[in-house]
Amino acid sequence: MDIKMQRVIVILAVLLFPKPLSALKCYECIDLGGSCIETQRDCPASHQCGASVTRTYVAGTKVDAKVKSCMPSAGCDVSGSMDLGISRTQISTKCCSTALCKVQYPTALPGSSSSPNGKRCFTCKGNNCSNILSCSGDADRCISSSMAHGGNKVIMKGCVSKSLCVGPKSGCCEGDLCNSATSTAVGLLLLLAAPVVSVALFN
Repeated sequence: MDIKMQRVIVILAVLLFPKPLSALKCYECIDLGGSCIETQRDCPASHQCGASVTRTYVAGTKVDAKVKSCMPSAGCDVSGSMDLGISRTQISTKCCSTALCKVQYPTALPGSSSSPNGKRCFTCKGNNCSNILSCSGDADRCISSSMAHGGNKVIMKGCVSKSLCVGPKSGCCEGDLCNSATSTAVGLLLLLAAPVVSVALFN
């Protein structure tokens, strides 16, 4: 696997499962296509023990990852996709809510339809976020979100599934080109941090 793609997945795991504050204890494991040794960690409040399966396509490269650890309750038992123009991600998650429970990985990822759904959203190429992306499949909402990486603010815009638009800070909106606003949010879509980090690494 390309070293940059390995970094993408590791950063995904760090962002997906934040540092512990208190409460539930869960198993933790990051599988980048081989196997992993489960360790234990304490989770923040309002988290459950989670397992996610993610597939990201960047520049013609497919990267699959399986991660177990603490997961925000809002990110539990969801399945969807996101298209940022330069990358596409599919994700499924499952959770259990007791200490050291043995949550199983989701058995399937959401479909990856390339059929246009009629929606259009702004997308970013480097610092230029004025490009227009035609959405496809179930990614019928627009997203505008950001994160810090390497001391820089990385903005991501594109199409996303409704199922991943959880909470008032999801950064999602409905309607053509509704993500043109300069303000961005950080919410559940940190679950999809792999393509965000790829923007910083590959541009």
